[in-house]
Amino acid sequence: MKPSLQALIAGLLLVLVPQISHAQTKTTYRQSDYGGVGLMQMPSARMNPEGELSLNYRDNDPFRRISLSMQLFPWLETTVRYTDIRYERYSIDPEFSNQTLKDKGLDVKLNLLNEGRYQPELAIGLRDLGGTGLYSGEYIVASKQLFNSADWGAIDVTAGIGWGYLGVRDNINNPLCHVDDRFCQRSRTTSGTGGQFEVDDWFRGSSALFAGVEYQTPWQPLVLQVEYDANDYSQERLSNPVDPNLTEPPVYSDSPLNWGAQYALNDHVQLNLSYQRGNTWMFGITLHADLDGAEQIKVKPRKRAVLSVPQTDEAELTQALKSELGIELSGWQIQGTTLTLYQQGEGNYRNRAEQLERATRIATHYVAEDIKRYEWVTVNQGMAINSYNVDVDEFKQIAYGARFTKPLSNTYSQSEARAWSAQQGEARTLTPDWDVTWRPSLSQSFGSAESFYFYQFAANADINITLTPRWQVNASIGMNVLNNYDQFTYRVDDYESPLPRVRTYVREYYADTDVWLSNLYSQYTAKLKNNWYGAAYAGYLERMFAGAGTSVLYRPQSSDWAFGGNLNWVKQRSFDEPLGLRDYKVWTGHLSAYWQTPWLERSLVKLDAGRFLAGDEGVKVTFEHRFESGVVAGAYAALTNVSAEDYGEGSFTKGLYLSIPFDLFSVKSSIDHAGLSWEPITRDGGQTLKRPVDLYRLTDLRQPFYLNGIK
Repeated sequence: MKPSLQALIAGLLLVLVPQISHAQTKTTYRQSDYGGVGLMQMPSARMNPEGELSLNYRDNDPFRRISLSMQLFPWLETTVRYTDIRYERYSIDPEFSNQTLKDKGLDVKLNLLNEGRYQPELAIGLRDLGGTGLYSGEYIVASKQLFNSADWGAIDVTAGIGWGYLGVRDNINNPLCHVDDRFCQRSRTTSGTGGQFEVDDWFRGSSALFAGVEYQTPWQPLVLQVEYDANDYSQERLSNPVDPNLTEPPVYSDSPLNWGAQYALNDHVQLNLSYQRGNTWMFGITLHADLDGAEQIKVKPRKRAVLSVPQTDEAELTQALKSELGIELSGWQIQGTTLTLYQQGEGNYRNRAEQLERATRIATHYVAEDIKRYEWVTVNQGMAINSYNVDVDEFKQIAYGARFTKPLSNTYSQSEARAWSAQQGEARTLTPDWDVTWRPSLSQSFGSAESFYFYQFAANADINITLTPRWQVNASIGMNVLNNYDQFTYRVDDYESPLPRVRTYVREYYADTDVWLSNLYSQYTAKLKNNWYGAAYAGYLERMFAGAGTSVLYRPQSSDWAFGGNLNWVKQRSFDEPLGLRDYKVWTGHLSAYWQTPWLERSLVKLDAGRFLAGDEGVKVTFEHRFESGVVAGAYAALTNVSAEDYGEGSFTKGLYLSIPFDLFSVKSSIDHAGLSWEPITRDGGQTLKRPVDLYRLTDLRQPFYLNGIK
């Protein structure tokens, strides 16, 4: 399997992110061959610190594995993995595909018990729970440190019991058979087209004990390992051999013991070497990054001292806020001793507390001392989103050090943003404006028959015309830079599915065009009343669909809950005519609920219920977690009234994504993000329209203080 562009990009990120991370002060455990903390083939009960991201490559003939493991919470480890099986073909028809078989898998591990003086750490895990089932297995495992000395090193022992692929050695009767006879039997096939959770098979069938010892040598970079493997490799699949003369899988075990060593080049790169099954050498590499603690040293203006001045200078204040914080004032009102300042956009600082402090310090230089209250109102696309209120006298007292036991955040409060009143102050006239920005983009698809990975790397020119703060016209023109879609020889014109093709035409859109119109649309946004926001849009909304739509959002100030809905009429765009349309059209829309879970800090659950692009109906569930660094990791799944057989390979739409702040790679502060996504296979069911306006994101500042970096 040739290295893909996506793997190279992920590797680059993992190399760069550690360079901007905190010094390594957390205990980071080593990754297994499958990804996830473990020994070699076997898992352990250990968990890495929250936010630990590991990119792993292992070559263990005849398998090659690439995996990405993330410690989403201190108690939850997740892993996605691709395995290249070099002795088996993807298909029996070489005209359809001539690549070797690529198997995808998803693993999770849950912490059950933390290690104590006498008790071990305990975990339960599921391997390949949503893939083809080729490597599916379950386990319960315990780990305990027996010895730790600065002079002699440390010894960590692991023991557990496995089922499925982790129980093939069958060296112990399944203890759950004593609970119910059904646990004694396990299916060796997956239901439907794969990709489902085969709950009925979990912890069933044969089982096996496994164990291992890990020795951290006194020489810190070197770790030695030995494990007893619970798999004897007697049930490997051989359906479509690469070599027609091959009658048995070239995988067998001469010994249950695996021996290994890991060498750390630094805190972020480890090399692996082991001898497994008594007949095979394995080598690999792991790259680590700390997504929770990642940060970049910033070049910032010095925080201004707090002053008291006799009169207000609006022009100087406006200039200072724009040059130092990226805040553009659009309005200015004084009522008694309260000054309300309306700012366009959110400024440059993701940390709201820091931006609010800096803005208030600047204001004391140019606002008369008889003003006792500042109201900083943020306006996004003409919508008043949020008001941060500052008690000026209290702020000055704390800043001067007169009340050094109190934080500055004690002087802040959050309230509903007041609507603009022309009778109460002057507004800057915002004339029509336009700008052009350039950005790179990566479009991709995984798991196709012709090749494991297809991509298009493009340069995009984004044009924004602001007619009024609420009314905008946007366009994006794409230009091909790198593209391997021309390798497609099979355009699946006879794709058998009862669903209309809404996303599987991706190849036709990307294969033959060097310059294209990504979108061209007009949008209008408005605050309808307190807590209510609305948007309307029309035009060429995305690469594949054009049409019109509207959305509405109810989001109370400082609430963990929000509710919304959208309704759209769209028509499929032509493959090669920039403004052309095809015959397919559909009404699509959803009712949405958003919940910032207080018991899972900085986590969002979103539920969308309605009609999807292919006319199928159902729900889409999205979960995302934001780390302290601002990196967001998310996952989604769409379940509709389309059966797994009608949907096709994968059974239902699902995927993962990362959103990474730009300022992790820059010495300048920024609120912009870059996104990476992974959808194991693209099908037509459960697909949503890429709407140009996301009201929930535009109103993020309405969330509670604890989510805005203000404590």
